[in-house]
Amino acid sequence: MSQAQTIEAVRGRYMAQVATPGGIDTVYDNGPALAGDQPVARVTVTVREERQLTLGRPRRWRTVGEMEVRLQQPRERGDAAVLTLAETVVGAFRGVELSLPFPIRFFPPPTVSGALDIEAATVTRVVRVPFQADYTI
Repeated sequence: MSQAQTIEAVRGRYMAQVATPGGIDTVYDNGPALAGDQPVARVTVTVREERQLTLGRPRRWRTVGEMEVRLQQPRERGDAAVLTLAETVVGAFRGVELSLPFPIRFFPPPTVSGALDIEAATVTRVVRVPFQADYTI
């Protein structure tokens, strides 16, 4: 198991549970910006820490990270659609444990931040989804 596999599994959960069923325009990590009047999501998955849990063979490791989903749309359309999308993201990850060849737990629960900014051209809400993955090598 690698950090790349963990990132792909987290991103895959987002694609399967949020982006594809909702038809949400999504930019992954450092992809190009999308323009339009519909909500757009920018998804970034980051591994924050990796630590060894046991000594000897086999060794257990834990990877801790966060997925950030930045939801935006033009200010004149209000924030109802982005709030609904934020709740969809939260619901797709709250209390979930993926049982892949290695378990990934989404804990603690996701949080939503951001507000309507009168000065900005867009409404932005950010959903932060913490996770931890344990694996053995």
